[in-house]
Parts: sequence; structure tokens; C-alpha cells
Amino acid sequence: MKIAVIGLGSIGRRHLGNFHTIGVEALQAYDATETQRNAAGAQFPYARITPTLEAALDGAAGVVVCTPPSSHLEIARLAAARGAHLMIEKPLAGLSEGLDDLLRACDARGLKVLTAYNWRYWPPMQLAERLLREGRIGAVRAGRTEYAYHLSTRYPGADYRRFYMADVKQGGGCLLDESHAIDYMRWLLGEVVEVSAVVDRVSSLEISTDDLADLTVRFASGAIGNIHMNLFAWNVHSHLEIMGEDGVIQWRRFENEIRVFDPKANRWEIYPFGGQLNDMYVEEARHFLACVRGEATPACDGWDGLRTMRVIDAARRAASERRWVRV
Repeated sequence: MKIAVIGLGSIGRRHLGNFHTIGVEALQAYDATETQRNAAGAQFPYARITPTLEAALDGAAGVVVCTPPSSHLEIARLAAARGAHLMIEKPLAGLSEGLDDLLRACDARGLKVLTAYNWRYWPPMQLAERLLREGRIGAVRAGRTEYAYHLSTRYPGADYRRFYMADVKQGGGCLLDESHAIDYMRWLLGEVVEVSAVVDRVSSLEISTDDLADLTVRFASGAIGNIHMNLFAWNVHSHLEIMGEDGVIQWRRFENEIRVFDPKANRWEIYPFGGQLNDMYVEEARHFLACVRGEATPACDGWDGLRTMRVIDAARRAASERRWVRV
């Protein structure tokens, strides 16, 4: 099986290494920047780094799209036209327009589309999902999450102002990049039906896009949620708390544990986990290979990714119009 990785920034290089680790021998890759291609060629001697996008796509059974979001749709269309299954890095695109057509075309040809929201493969998050599905804390009434880091620390030794994350035209910014939080809250608590939001640039970061997104959402169940994301928190963190009629579930990224409060026993149950952060990316890669082979259905397919994009669209509109917006 031949896998192509398009885009050789940090996530593209991670995927290239992980697919090799899990036994993919036929790997090819492309980046629009010659410097990135040369660096990848030196780092990954087992991969064929091609001089053109078309050469990288040629003969690939699966294509992993790791470029800035503004170019996802165009590359995905080219790959799908060649009959390749798709793994598209989050967010699915910079804008929702055109995604319906792509996904319908892929469905018509039997092509799988996996939206790469990697936290779905992280064991603590999977435990939280199972506990909720089993009704461990009863009917959920509210949930909140924070997902934040400082943009200047994301690219050690490099100028963050030169990367796509600083550029609204390339699909950078907080709301799109940190949409992990929207995805896992949808996964855990169900579909978002209404949004009120602040989406703005409030820090001294030298960027042309948003650095803060604070969403208040209503889920189809009636539960209320708060999703806070920003690009200026020096204390990198991700955590969530879900409150139900019969208990509370908490997750803290760096403590790497799930905590469940049992009100009957008046105590916390603590479920610790081991593992390395890259483990979930490896599992994501394994899952994509299974999808390409026809052995699995995408855990987060393209339509799922589009639903997150529609929450993003609603948040942008809500922030602009300063009102609640239906999704």
C-alpha cells in the first residue's frame, strides 16, 4: 500500500515517521517549499520526496493532507479524483464552502475521508466517552473545556509570524487550529445546536487572525457548554469538566488522568494513564490504514469534520453579530 503525505511541517513529518513505524514501506511526500522537501529528504531517507504534488499523489491508496487549511480542499479534490482515500488534518478546511461537494463525491466513489482530530485516539478521552455512554454520571447538564498555548512557543527557534497560524488568508488562528476542543465536546456531549461567541484578537501577538475564541453552546440534549480557546496562554493546558445529575467527570491533559466524582460515596475515583503523546497519532495512523483496507469506518469522518466546521461558522457569525446563532 502506498501512502502520500502532503505538507511537511511538524504534523506532516510526524505522520511520515509514524506510518513508517507501523510498517508502511511505500511512502512518498511533497511540500511546496524546497527547503522543507530537502530537510524531509535528509530526515526520512526511506520516503520518496517528490518535486511536484502530482508526483506524490500518483498511485497513492491513501493521501494525508497536512498543509495549511486554506489549501486542504484543493488538494483533497485532486487526491480523490485519483481514487485515493483521504486523511485530512484538522480543521477540515479554512471555510465550509465546497466541502459538501467533496464529501458527496467521495461517498459516490466509496472513498473514505478521515478528519484527523487526534484526541479521539487518546485513552483517557476514550474512557470519558465510554463512561458518558454508559450513563456513569447520569443526564449531563453542563460541560466546559479550555484548550490553550502560546503561539510563540509552538515553533521553537522560529519566528511564529512567518507561519500559516499567523495568517488569516492561510486559515490560521485560534478558532480553526484549536477546534480540537469543539470536536471532542461534540463527540462527548452530542451535537451543538446553538452558539454565542467572542472571536477576537486581544493579545500583543503579531498576527492577522483571532487569538481568542470563547464559545457558549447549547447541545441538542439541552446541556450548556463553554469552550474556551486561546493562543496566548504561557501555561500550555487542555482540560475539561462534565457535570451530570449523578456525578462529575474531569480530564487534565498533563496529569494524564480521568477523575470521576461519586456523590453517593462523596469521593473522587481517579483513573491514571501512562503513554506518550505520540501514541494517539500512531493509533490514528493505524486507524487510517484500516479504513483504506476496508477494515474500519472512520472514527471521525468527513461529515463529522464538516459538522465541526459548521459550529465554527456559527461562532464567527455569532461573534460578528453579537447574538445567538443556530448551527
